[in-house]
Parts: sequence; structure tokens; C-alpha cells
Amino acid sequence: MEQNKGEKKERRIVKVRRAAVKSSPPADSIETQNLNPDMSANSDTPVVQAKTDVENNIPDTDVKKSPEPEKKITVSEKTKSDKNKFEIVDGVIVKYNGDDEFIVIPSEAVKIGENVFEGNTIIKKVTLHDNVTVIGASAFRNCKSLVSINLPKGLAAIGGWCFRGCEMLKEIEVPDTVLVIDECTFAECFNLQKAIIPYKITEIRAFAFSGCKNLEEIEIPATVRLIGKYAFAGCEKIKTVEIPEGVKQIEEHQFDGCLNLESVTIPQTVKGISVYAFNNCVSLKNVDLPSSVLSVDGFTGCSSLKAIVIPNYATAIGDFSGCVNLESIKIPPTVKSADAVFNNCPKLKNISWTHLNDNIKKFPAYYEDVMTSRKSENKCVYCGGDFKLLTKTCKNCGKKKDY
Repeated sequence: MEQNKGEKKERRIVKVRRAAVKSSPPADSIETQNLNPDMSANSDTPVVQAKTDVENNIPDTDVKKSPEPEKKITVSEKTKSDKNKFEIVDGVIVKYNGDDEFIVIPSEAVKIGENVFEGNTIIKKVTLHDNVTVIGASAFRNCKSLVSINLPKGLAAIGGWCFRGCEMLKEIEVPDTVLVIDECTFAECFNLQKAIIPYKITEIRAFAFSGCKNLEEIEIPATVRLIGKYAFAGCEKIKTVEIPEGVKQIEEHQFDGCLNLESVTIPQTVKGISVYAFNNCVSLKNVDLPSSVLSVDGFTGCSSLKAIVIPNYATAIGDFSGCVNLESIKIPPTVKSADAVFNNCPKLKNISWTHLNDNIKKFPAYYEDVMTSRKSENKCVYCGGDFKLLTKTCKNCGKKKDY
């Protein structure tokens, strides 16, 4: 009889313990608990605390790996509902309905769709899982509070305009699985100071980093074969640029407004420099143009440029107006005419060019000095030759006296 009473008592204790497990506190008021009933309050065993903050959300996979199976982590309803803020279709996030500052992309997502977070001014940090392979066009465009985002190692593509206007983004590292920086991807990221571009990149497209006025340095990988127009326009703090071998054209406005750019290295593969390519690069003092360049343009407003030598096989030169300190220019005989305008080049008076006389009016400062000198000597203003007495035409070039 006594033995039976003991058995009943033991059974009652078991029931009480089970009831205690069931009567856990409400999900929205979780506190740190000693989840092992046999542990004392002074135990050295670490106690796991569940948190409701999205930034510290513990994935289900981590709970399953707990070394002590008797410990359980109770997750609040708020944390559980985080995944419900994402609308995911076939692995693609198509919409986000939350208002969190810190976002962890759900592990089942492999692609972030176009425009999903566009214009969200609340987000500050985004954590992507390694299985995200594509970030769609304009996905984070104008997320003006975004400070940090990790780009996972398996990422294959970043859509155009993806981070345009992310004004607070300070650093970005593109993984080596991405081959193209699409157009406007990081444009107008005003506070971007560091951008790491992987070795395997082949294209940096138009406007990719335009307006990144705090970007201090950029290393263009040797694998790059194309750099688009305006790609680095307005990157005011960049001081040096080395164009990689394989690039054939420096496109229009490519480095326009790079106010601190002092030197640029141009490889033998470059055939042409487009209009306004280095417009208003006011700190650029010297440019060494390789012999491969056939057309030269794009140096308007380079107020520190003092001298330039056009390569021997070039056939065309463009606008150099506003190069206020340009003192000398050497142009090969292969260039027979100049589309160039040397307006506001008051110091340019040392000109070496076989066809200078035919283009003399393109060099206003030089032309003015020559005109004054030759007129005073009763010489032809075009070539300095003497005039025939009767016809008043130049004995050398045949042009008629017009003064």
C-alpha cells in the first residue's frame, strides 16, 4: 500500500513539471529564463536569451544545432512574423511590407526583385544570405538611410540603378562572382568612400559611380574592357586613375568633374578620347597620350594643364577651351584640320603644327599676337609672307591681304 502511494506521488510530480513547461510566459513579454530546471541560479552554464529585435533574430537552423537538446528558445510572435513581411514567389522577393531598420533577408530567397525596397528611407542595414544570387534593378534605389549591406560570395548579378541615391552608404565590396557593374548601380552614393571591384569584372557601365563625390580611390581591374560614359563623373576626390590594357575608348564625360584628379595613365590599346572625357579636371597637370590614340578630345576646362603632345598618328583633335594655363601644344602633320577651339587659352602661344597657318584662327591668343606682329610688318597674317605689290596677294599662300 505504501509503495502504491509513492508511485502516485511520483506521478503527480511528473504532471506538475509538465504543467510548468506548458505555462511559459506570453510571447511578447519574454525574459531570460533558466531553461534547465536542474540548474542553479549561479550556474556557469551560459543562458540563452531570446530577443525580439530583427537584427538579433536567431534562425531556426541555429536552434536545431543546440548542443543541449533539453534547452529550448522561445521566439516571440513579433520575431516569427518578420518573414511574413516578405512576399516571396518562387524564391524571388517581390515585396516588403515591414518598417524595420535592420533587415535579414529570409534564407529561402534566392533573388531580390526589382524595386522591392526602392524609396525606403527607414532601412539602415541589410544582411543577405549566401544563397542570394541576383539583386534586381533599382532594388535599393534611394534608400537614403542605408549605411551597410553585405554582398554575398555567390552573387552573380546586380541590376542597374540598384543602389543609386543610397546617400549614407560608406563602403561596398563587390564579390568576384559578379562580372559587370551595371549602369547607375552606385550613382549618387554621396558618402561612398571605398569601393572594392573584383578582378574578374569586365565592364563598368555608364554612370556606374557618377556623383560619388567622397570616393577617394578607385582601382579599375586589369580585366575591364569597357568603361561607360559618365562612369566616374563627379568623383571629386579621386587623385589617380589607371586605365587598364584592353580598353579601346575613353568615353564622353567619363571623368568629368573629377576635381582632384592629378594623373591618368592611358594604355596603348586606347584609340580615342571622346568629348568632355576629362572636362573640368582642374588638377590635371600632365597627360601622356600613347601613340595608339587617333582622336583627341575631352580636355576642356583643364585649367592646370600646361602642355600636351598629340600622338604622331592622330588625325583629329577636339576642344581645349578653358585650358587657361596651357602654354604649348604639339600637333602632328597627320592632323590637317582642327575641330578644336582654343578659346580662353590666353597663354597658348607655343604651337608646333605643319598646318597651323590654315587653322590659325582656332588659336585666338596666338592669332591675336601674330596678327598684331605681322600687320605691323605688312606681312600676310596667315603665313608671314610678303604681298605682291599690284594684286596684294601673298607670294607664299596666295591669300589676299584683308587688313
